[in-house]
Amino acid sequence: MLKFKINKDETACEVTKCDKKATGLVTIPDTYSGKDVVGIKPNAFRDCVNMTDVIIPDSVEKIGNCAFCCTGLTNVVIPDSVKKAGEYIFNSCTSLKSTVLSKNMKISGSYAFSGCTSLVSVTIPDGVKDIGGNCFMDCTGLASVTIPKSLTEYKFAFHNCTGLTSVTFQKGLKVIGQSAFQGCTGLTSVTIPEGVEEIQNGAFAGCTGLTTVTIPKTVVKMEPCVFEKCDKQLTINVLGLSEKPETWKDSWRFNCKCKVIWDFGGKNIVEEAGA
Repeated sequence: MLKFKINKDETACEVTKCDKKATGLVTIPDTYSGKDVVGIKPNAFRDCVNMTDVIIPDSVEKIGNCAFCCTGLTNVVIPDSVKKAGEYIFNSCTSLKSTVLSKNMKISGSYAFSGCTSLVSVTIPDGVKDIGGNCFMDCTGLASVTIPKSLTEYKFAFHNCTGLTSVTFQKGLKVIGQSAFQGCTGLTSVTIPEGVEEIQNGAFAGCTGLTTVTIPKTVVKMEPCVFEKCDKQLTINVLGLSEKPETWKDSWRFNCKCKVIWDFGGKNIVEEAGA
């Protein structure tokens, strides 16, 4: 059912192909011919449409591009042994319902889980720093997500996740990624925790359902268009400042007619919608 290729130094091997007739659960062994299975090659399980589950052993360290583009897959746990993954690794796995990422992995490519429209549960462990661009783009079934404090690179990560209604940011997080939640029209309220220092370009652009956002005094860098095209029903509360930050771009709320309430040590200054 599985084919392997032994590496040049003959100390380990990688999965190169799975029979497209594979059905149900497929278990990848941790050894083959006495060699550790350390990788999954690009396209190895692509179009295995009848495979519903896969067990990846904790000997695997890397997963190649488009490794699991298969529409029947329902669940996957990526073991902590995986340190590197390519692009489109689970792209358009439309039956995938849940996934747990390795806490040690770096997704070097983009669109890792994009178009997984049935995905309802995602676990991103603390320790993950980079999930690549557009990682969960168009995962319209995803309702909630927790962003670990370790995460620093996640631009366009949840772009157009229209079913997303709840985002929890772990205490200690430093960055809200570029366009990370752009087009998440189901979001109504966001509280950015104390400790966040930077909100990148377009982070919440097009979140037309937002009504309240709370921003702490620790945010020292606010890039342009963070709330672009958010409706005038939105009220942004900026807490605990003594004055407007000079390091915030003037265009941080470009094309956004929201109300902003500045809390200057208990004295509130209100900028009405459209001001």
